[in-house]
Amino acid sequence: ATGKRYGLKADTWVDERSDPEKATRAAARYLKDLYGMFGDWYLALAAYNAGEGKVQRALAQTRKSDFWSLASTRSLRAETRNYVPAILAATLIAKQPQKFGFDVEPEPPFTSDVVTIEGQTDLRVLARLADIDPETLRQMNPQLRRGVTPPGASTEVRVPAGLGAAVGQAYATLPAAE
Repeated sequence: ATGKRYGLKADTWVDERSDPEKATRAAARYLKDLYGMFGDWYLALAAYNAGEGKVQRALAQTRKSDFWSLASTRSLRAETRNYVPAILAATLIAKQPQKFGFDVEPEPPFTSDVVTIEGQTDLRVLARLADIDPETLRQMNPQLRRGVTPPGASTEVRVPAGLGAAVGQAYATLPAAE
């Protein structure tokens, strides 16, 4: 329900909650709204994990006004009581990984092109047009639940960067049977 509220489509063909970019943008909007609701980032993070209703009820029942006081009660599940400190720890580690014993070599940013596909097309066909492994294309498009684009709709499909125009042109000349 939360994904739908933030514009993510989920049906038998497509589940945009699995689309890294769309899901991240929706999550950021949700977290911003939670901050607006609670006026506190720790409570917003707790609500992101447990749901805003659960945190609102816990605040009302305990008459506490901040996450740390609320976490000292049993009104939140242990998962949520531990979630906020875990996020804070991960944030600190991410800012200075070497300080905490992590040797991290950042991966280059993921880049891709987007091709609009009209109607139903198997990702194996699109992978062939892009001259890449079908599993690679499937991994680039985790929102496509069945390995095909949905029938009767326009679908944006990610392909490796630099291949968008070529795949689009090859798709335009593809026989309807494929």
